[in-house]
Amino acid sequence: MQRTPLIQVLGAIAYGEWKAYEGAKGRETDATDDAERVAMRKVAAEELRHHKGFVRRLEALGADPERAMAPYRSSLDAYHGREAATPLEEAVWGYLGEGIADDLLAWLRKVVDDDTAEFVDSVIADEEEHEALATQRLLALIDEHPDGRAEAGRAVRTMLVRMAGSGGTATPRFGAFLRLGRGHELLAALTLGWTRRLRVLGLSPVGLPSLLPTRSRRAA
Repeated sequence: MQRTPLIQVLGAIAYGEWKAYEGAKGRETDATDDAERVAMRKVAAEELRHHKGFVRRLEALGADPERAMAPYRSSLDAYHGREAATPLEEAVWGYLGEGIADDLLAWLRKVVDDDTAEFVDSVIADEEEHEALATQRLLALIDEHPDGRAEAGRAVRTMLVRMAGSGGTATPRFGAFLRLGRGHELLAALTLGWTRRLRVLGLSPVGLPSLLPTRSRRAA
């Protein structure tokens, strides 16, 4: 295992978990009913646990967590800094973002040391619940909205533009994910996961109406 790419990857994920914590805290604050507030409080607590756990793994590797996270701050701040125009757009970003996290973590546990893999397994258990919650929220909003699928498609395209435009100077560091090992598996998992989740919504990978049959919502 290459130590430098591992530290870079864990730095990116640790800061990503911090941004996820901030996002969940914001949704808790903005929640309009008690059930959503309680759910977001739980998600925020779990995201903070994930962040602290990845920080501890960096320390165990002899790395400075702040230094490891630093190259990704501007990119992830830029990506997460744009507010969604509508609740449905926010729900699409949450649904796809949680899916990316799940696919990324499933790959990560295969390419790290045993202690880190054990911690990642505990993170995956939480993140799968987060994705299920995000899926439920999005599908409910689409059903309630008279033009829900079309708006979801626009949100997908906006998300793709944000992802492409927020890499900045950290783009070379994100190459550490490929250098760490099984890079082809990571790319395949992210691509197939993205496509599968959009097919559940009846959309193509770029957010246009899909020509393929919509998959059962249970498959999300």
